[in-house]
Amino acid sequence: MDCVAKLGCEHWDKQKKQYQSRKLLVPSEQIPDFPSQAIVVLAYLGRQQRGTVVEWPRVAFAIGDGTLILTAAHCVRGFAHPHRQAISPDVVVISPYYGDAFEFKILAVDKDADLAVLKAPWPAHPALTLASEAELKAAKEILVTGYPQQKIIKPPFRFSRQVRMEKLPVLKIYKKPSPKSIVLKGSHFGGPGWSGSALVLPQTGKVVGILCQQGLIKPKKKGPVIRTDLMGCSIRSIEAILEQHGLDSFARQRPPQLQPVDNAERAFSLAMDYIESMLNKNSDKYLAAAQQFADLRPKSVQARIFIAFSAQGIYTIDSSRKDLLTLAESNFEEALRLQPDNARAHAGYGNFLMEHKRYDQALKETNAALEIQPDNELALANRVHILTQTEPLKAEELGRKLIEKDPNNSHWWFWYHRALMTLDRYEEALEAVQKAVDLNPNGLYYGGLANALAKLDRLDEAEPYYKRMTEDCGCQQCWFKYARFLINNRPDKLDEAEKALDLADAKTQDRVSEKGLNNLRTDLNLVRLRSLKKESPEKAEVLTRQLLEMSPENGHYWHALADILRDLVKYEQAAQASQKAVSLCPDYPYLPRLANCLAKAGHLQQAQQTYNEMLTDHPQRPRYWFWYARFLNEYHPEKLEEARQALEKAETASGTKWSVSPTDLTELREKINLKANAPKEVESKHK
Repeated sequence: MDCVAKLGCEHWDKQKKQYQSRKLLVPSEQIPDFPSQAIVVLAYLGRQQRGTVVEWPRVAFAIGDGTLILTAAHCVRGFAHPHRQAISPDVVVISPYYGDAFEFKILAVDKDADLAVLKAPWPAHPALTLASEAELKAAKEILVTGYPQQKIIKPPFRFSRQVRMEKLPVLKIYKKPSPKSIVLKGSHFGGPGWSGSALVLPQTGKVVGILCQQGLIKPKKKGPVIRTDLMGCSIRSIEAILEQHGLDSFARQRPPQLQPVDNAERAFSLAMDYIESMLNKNSDKYLAAAQQFADLRPKSVQARIFIAFSAQGIYTIDSSRKDLLTLAESNFEEALRLQPDNARAHAGYGNFLMEHKRYDQALKETNAALEIQPDNELALANRVHILTQTEPLKAEELGRKLIEKDPNNSHWWFWYHRALMTLDRYEEALEAVQKAVDLNPNGLYYGGLANALAKLDRLDEAEPYYKRMTEDCGCQQCWFKYARFLINNRPDKLDEAEKALDLADAKTQDRVSEKGLNNLRTDLNLVRLRSLKKESPEKAEVLTRQLLEMSPENGHYWHALADILRDLVKYEQAAQASQKAVSLCPDYPYLPRLANCLAKAGHLQQAQQTYNEMLTDHPQRPRYWFWYARFLNEYHPEKLEEARQALEKAETASGTKWSVSPTDLTELREKINLKANAPKEVESKHK
C-alpha cells in the first residue's frame, strides 16, 4: 500500500495529528446494549517436560447463540511453531461472562482468509450479530473491538481486562477473500494482541469482519513507520465458511436471556492475572492468582490445571518447597476427577509422576492421555522416556515407529537417540541426535549430541557441545553434565570443572540429587589428588587428610589415602586406611587395595583371606585373578603352581570390564617361570 503523504510535509503533519488524536472508546458509550462480554480471550499454555511455554493472548468473539466463536486462524494455529521440547499444546478460551477458562474445538479453518470457527463447551453466551455484505459495502467507518494491548510487547507485560474500541475510516474493501479484504486507515492503537478482534459497525454493533493483521506504511523500506493500517477478512469469508460447514443457521440464532454469573468479573480478572504473571515469570503471583481463581471456581478443570502446573513449575526452580509436590498432585487428581477425559491433564500428571521416577503410574497416565489424544506430543515423548528407563527395547521400537511416521519431527529423533544410548548403540544414537539438531538447531539437543560423541571417545568434538548445552539451557543438570565431562576427561581443566559444579550446586532446581552433587565433588577432589600424588605424595597426603577432616565418613578419600601411604612405604597406615575405606564403602571394589596393603604390611594371612573373599564374590573378574597370582608369586614361592592356575583364570575369565592386557599377563608369567626354575638351577650346581 502506498502512502500519499511524505514525512515532514504539511499533509503528513495533519494526518499524524489526526491518528495520534484517536482515543479508545467504551463500547456502551458508542452502541447501547453492546454485549462486551461476547469478546473473549484465547490463552496459550504449552505444557512441556520442563515448565510451560506461554505466549501473548489473542482475541476472539462469540456469535449466534454464543456457542460459536470466531477469530483469526493464526490466533489458534500460529501457536504451532517448532518448540525446543516436546509439548502438550493447551489453548483455552477465557470468558468474561462465566469468569472461567475452557477448552474448545476447532470446527473450521480458512487459511486463505485467516479465519477460524471454534466450538465452545458452554450452553449459551453473550454474542455478537453478523451483518450482511450490503451493510459492509455501505460502511464508512468501522469499530475495531477487542482488548487493546501494549504497542511494544516487552516486560513487564500488561494485558487489558477491558473491551475497548477504536473507530477507523474504511480505506478499501476487496471482494476477494483474504486477510486484507477490509483495510482501515491510520490506527493509533493497533498492534500485537489485537488479532482476532471483531470489526463491527458503529450504528448497530454487527460484525462485518475479523482483524487479521496490520500494515506498516513507510516512505522507504528502512524508514520510519508513518502510518499503521489495520486489515481483516470480511463477512463474505465468514458467511462462506459457516455455510460450507453447515453452521450458518446456528450463527444466525440469538442467545437466550442470560443471568449474571456470580463473581464473573473478579474470576476473569484473576484468570488474566495468571496469564499475565506467567508471561512475566512472577512465580509467587501466578500461583496465588491460580489459587484465588480456583477458590472462586472450585469446579473449574482449568483452574485446577493452572495450580498443578504452577506448583510443579515452581518446584523445579526451588526444590526446597516440598509442599508444592502435594499441591501439584492433588490438583492434577482433582482436575481428572472433574473431567476424566482431559488428555492434557493426564499428560501433565504423567509428566509429573515421571519426573519423580514413579514410572508405573506415569506410564498409566501417559497411556490414558494417548487414548484420548493420540498425537499429544508430550505424552508420546514421555512414553518413550519412561520405557527407556524400564524397557529400553520397547522404547527403541516405539521411537523407531515415531520417526517412521513423522520423520521431520526433531523430538522423535531425540527420544529415539535416548533409547539407543541406553542400549549402547552409540553410532546409531549419534546419527539420530544429529538428525534432531539438523531439523531444529534451536532445540535442546546439544547435550544429547555431546553425550553420544563422548561415548564414542570423540572428546574434542563433544566438549563444545557440552559448553553450548550450558549456554542454551543452563539448568542444574546441564552444568552437572559439563562438570562431569571435564572431571572425567579433562584433568587440565579442573578449575573450570569446579566452577561448573559450583553453578550446578547453587541452583535450587531438583534436577540432580544432593547425593549426585556430593559424589561428583568427591570425584573432582580424587582427580586432583591423583595429579598431586604424581608431583608430591607428601603434599597429596596432607591434602587428603584435610579432606578427611571435613568428611571423615567419606570412604573414597580413605581409599585414596591408602594408595598415597602405600607409595610413601607407610604400609601399616595404608592397610588401616584401606580397611576404613572398605568398611565405609562395602559395595565398591576396594578389597584388592586392602589385600595388597595387608601383604606389604606383612599381614599375609589377612591378605590371603581378603583375596579369598574377592575371588569368591567375583570369580568372573580377570584382574582379581591376576592380582592374586601376583600376590602368590611375590609372597608364597611354595605356591607357584597355584599362581599359574590363577593366571590362567585371569586369561579365561569373561569379565571384559576387568580384563588384563596381554603384556601384563606375559610379564607375570615370565616372572613366575623364572622363580619356578631358579631353585632347580641352584640345586644342580650344588650337585
